[in-house]
Amino acid sequence: MLDQELCYTTNGCLQRHKVGPTLRAKMIDWMVEVLHAYKQEDQTFFLSVSILDRYFQCKATEQVPTDLHLTGVACMFIASKYEDYRPLKMQDLFKNICKEAYSIE
Repeated sequence: MLDQELCYTTNGCLQRHKVGPTLRAKMIDWMVEVLHAYKQEDQTFFLSVSILDRYFQCKATEQVPTDLHLTGVACMFIASKYEDYRPLKMQDLFKNICKEAYSIE
């Protein structure tokens, strides 16, 4: 497990993007609130953050802060499909979450 963890490390995943650690921290706080409000599993949160970091690490083109919210929503949606008995629905995400698209900046 340690070898796999070292292989998939996400240190420095924000270096080539305009999304800094402060915005990432705000996004993660927001993800905690949303997943708690929808009564999702704790593991969904951890997987969401992992997907978010791995996305930014692998993305070759520069990402801007306006991309962060939509990327975070997509990460929560994907993680919920893996971890939750009652996963998030796209309709709920669109109605209740995406209308706040630029409120974290």
